[in-house]
Amino acid sequence: MQRKTQKTPALLALSLSLFAVAAETRVHGQETPPAAPTAPAAPATLNRLFTEAENAFGAKDYTGAVAKIQELLTALGTSKEAPLELLYFNIGLGNLLAENPQEAEAGFRECLKRFPKGEYASRCYLGIGRACILQGGDDKKAEALEALKLAAQDPKYRSEAGFYLGKVYTDLGKHDEAMVVFKSLMGSDIRSPQQTTAAVEVIGLLADTGKIDDLIAYLDRLSNQAGVRDAIAWYANQVIVRGDELVTSGSYEAALAIYQSVPPRSQILEIQKTALEAQHKEVKLLETRANADKTKPLNQRSTASEFLNNLKPAVELAETALAAVEAKADLDAALLMRRGRCFYYLNRNEEALVCFRALRTKYASAADAQPAAYAEIVLLNKLKNIAEIKSLCDRYLLKYPEAENAEQVATLAGEVLVQSGNWDEVESFYRNLLAKFPNSEHRDRYTFFQAVALFQKADFNSSTPILTKFPEDFPNSPLVENSLYYLAMSSFLSNDSIKTTAAAKDYLSKFPDGRYAGDMRYRLAFIDFNNKEEDLNEKIIKDLTTFVESHPDDASVGSMLCLVGDTYKKMSEKSDKTDEVAKYEKLALEAYKKAVWTESPDDVVQYALDTATSLLQGKKDWSAIAELHGEFLQKRPDSPLSLLSAIQVAKMKAREGKSPEAADMLANALKSRIGDPSSERVEFLIDELVKTLVPKKKPADVDIDAVDAQLQEVLKKAIGENENATTNARLYYARAQLARLLRRPDKSELYLKGIATINAKDPAILSPALLSISGDILLKLGDLDAAEGMFKRLSDRYKEGMFADAGPVGLGYIALARKQPEEALKIFETALKDNPGMSRFKETTLGQVQALIEVGRIDEAQKIALQIAGDKMFRGESAGKAYLFIGQVYRLQAAKASGKEKEGLLKQAHGIYGRVYTAYKSSPEVCAEGAWQAYETLKELGDTALADETLKQLANDPKLKNTKRAQEALKLAK
Repeated sequence: MQRKTQKTPALLALSLSLFAVAAETRVHGQETPPAAPTAPAAPATLNRLFTEAENAFGAKDYTGAVAKIQELLTALGTSKEAPLELLYFNIGLGNLLAENPQEAEAGFRECLKRFPKGEYASRCYLGIGRACILQGGDDKKAEALEALKLAAQDPKYRSEAGFYLGKVYTDLGKHDEAMVVFKSLMGSDIRSPQQTTAAVEVIGLLADTGKIDDLIAYLDRLSNQAGVRDAIAWYANQVIVRGDELVTSGSYEAALAIYQSVPPRSQILEIQKTALEAQHKEVKLLETRANADKTKPLNQRSTASEFLNNLKPAVELAETALAAVEAKADLDAALLMRRGRCFYYLNRNEEALVCFRALRTKYASAADAQPAAYAEIVLLNKLKNIAEIKSLCDRYLLKYPEAENAEQVATLAGEVLVQSGNWDEVESFYRNLLAKFPNSEHRDRYTFFQAVALFQKADFNSSTPILTKFPEDFPNSPLVENSLYYLAMSSFLSNDSIKTTAAAKDYLSKFPDGRYAGDMRYRLAFIDFNNKEEDLNEKIIKDLTTFVESHPDDASVGSMLCLVGDTYKKMSEKSDKTDEVAKYEKLALEAYKKAVWTESPDDVVQYALDTATSLLQGKKDWSAIAELHGEFLQKRPDSPLSLLSAIQVAKMKAREGKSPEAADMLANALKSRIGDPSSERVEFLIDELVKTLVPKKKPADVDIDAVDAQLQEVLKKAIGENENATTNARLYYARAQLARLLRRPDKSELYLKGIATINAKDPAILSPALLSISGDILLKLGDLDAAEGMFKRLSDRYKEGMFADAGPVGLGYIALARKQPEEALKIFETALKDNPGMSRFKETTLGQVQALIEVGRIDEAQKIALQIAGDKMFRGESAGKAYLFIGQVYRLQAAKASGKEKEGLLKQAHGIYGRVYTAYKSSPEVCAEGAWQAYETLKELGDTALADETLKQLANDPKLKNTKRAQEALKLAK
């Protein structure tokens, strides 16, 4: 849609043109009539001249129209019935429309001189103002201001005069005065086409001032104005173009406000068609009246012709704009694209994504669908949303394989793959990319990342040849340095010290101060450290120390210092001289401490801290340990390792008999974290804090209420004024842990259950540890939807954290509870495959066994259950559950057998259940389940007496009295 350029000014008012004469027109204040012939012209001559003038206006022959009016004035003489004011006014108007501003101003002033209080006075002031603006110059603009102020006093012309008044103020740099005018216009009704035109200009001027709130308020008000609704298609076109102009100038916020004000295409069409239907009816009515007027004398004609000739252009303009909107089938999509771009440049990324995604999915065939799809990819890359980018890139390349930016998208997809760490796919992807774009200027990147993928897969035999040739094939590539580094690392990780040494020295000869220079020196020193044939300790220390002193900010300094410490430590272990041992241990400790304060990765810092702590523990220097970790807490309070240091300090303080001091220190460390649900280690810190407060007495001798009050007091100091739902949940978690340590499981369960149920509808306030605990509790309570919410948040929000395993495992058990064993099995098997070292390996494996049983794959279930039972890793409750599954398998097999085979299987099941009952008393629920299943199996065997005895034992066992099965047994036994 294009903005229509207006070479002539907007119509000044509905009755600005000659087109007809008002029936009630009177001459106001006329002192001296124009010169006239002694004999008045015949009525037929007057009607002819009037009609010719009218036709000239209609044909836009404004110069001819002015000439005819002047001729008509001469012919009229001193006629009292003639519409002289109208004729003089139209001389000014004709000149204005003919772009003769000086003559127009003179004409309007002449009209005002003759009729200072006439019907057309306000319109004359409006015309003078417009003519002065067109003449330019500050003096003329000042004259325009005075005329427009007078015109604006008439309510009929207030909005149009106000628009020009504001524009003049803006041109003169009087922005405050312009804003006063514009704000006053915002309260005006918009009814006529002229007012609608003015309103569009006000939009532009408000946008230019940067008053976004005023602009939004005005746009919102315009949407229901009669004049805007009558010309909605034209209005939409105009504001869209204005928005585009604002985008070009970088005014994205104002442009966005305008784009958001445009109604949907269907609404524009509906409103415009309805308005045109009413306008066509009005045109027909006016045409009938105007035709009837032609046979009447001048002084008896109505205003029909005037209104008709004003209405027709408005209707034509609306019809043209409507046709343009109808032709623009993608208007809604185009607006979405515009809004999305504005959001993007305003850094409102999520809103931009919504626009681009809606365009791509709802308007797939629109012209903007492709750029929207690309914009979505770019934005997701900006947001580092790795999960979605790859699939969008694949979809883009499939749909637009010949797009100009196809290679760029493919390259981005590759970068995303690299970040994802799926090296099989990375290697295949870049190999295919190189084949697809063999002449690409990015061939070096495609080749390099193939090698990196092979390197990451530890396929050094395949990566080494590519890396070796890379500098030769791409000597000017910025990746040459990286390729030399990876080549050296390939040899290092292959334990080939000779090739590593050669490659590292080659790198250092070409890039002595390169990005990996420190790391290469570290690797060379590491090789020397492990040289069993030659003592290179002094060389290692000298080389590394020299480099650290000259490159204190190198990324490898922490690792180098740790290696220096390890070297001194090795020297102390080899020495049999007490003074040397002490000397080397001291130097080692100093190196490790220096490493602690480097800007190194957490694993390097933790190694340095742990090793230094171990050395101090060997000396039993508890105060030095507390001092080291206390300093770390003070200097690195936001480090994830600071909580571990807090625990160390607390332990040392407690060892010195300073438990209250230790508790205060731990509470201090909690202050900045206890209200943050994403801080994963808080619960560990709380556990240590609780331990420091538990007196060294038998639980029965401890006043639990007093200790509980002390715990609450310490934690409330840590919470301070930052109390929220998260701190409240953690406070009850601490109280639950205290009750557990003091052997009050009832209170502990009550507090934890409260955390779970109170926050069931809003898991967002819970930390990963509490999500895991609450999910398990809600699962046991049978509130599967709430439990699912807990586990889903763990899976979605904390998939890289310490409790990541709890999410999928919990969802697997929910699937089992919902009788969806196939889904559960899929979850468990995926978890075990993708993360074999998961923290919840035992629960996952047991879930897999249960799911296998429920889908009928009992042989597989039995095999895994037997493996569990024989694995020392599965002790206690998990082993007892495995035995329960074995017994269940025997019973399921017995159900399909008969005779002695069935009896044998049932006896095997009974033996298993008996073992669970006797060996797993420390896990009451598991133990009770074993007894109950033994009872059920005995009934199947027909041994009623032994079954009853088993039931009685279960019902009367004091260790099992609180279990569900014991309570069921008690009811049956009665």
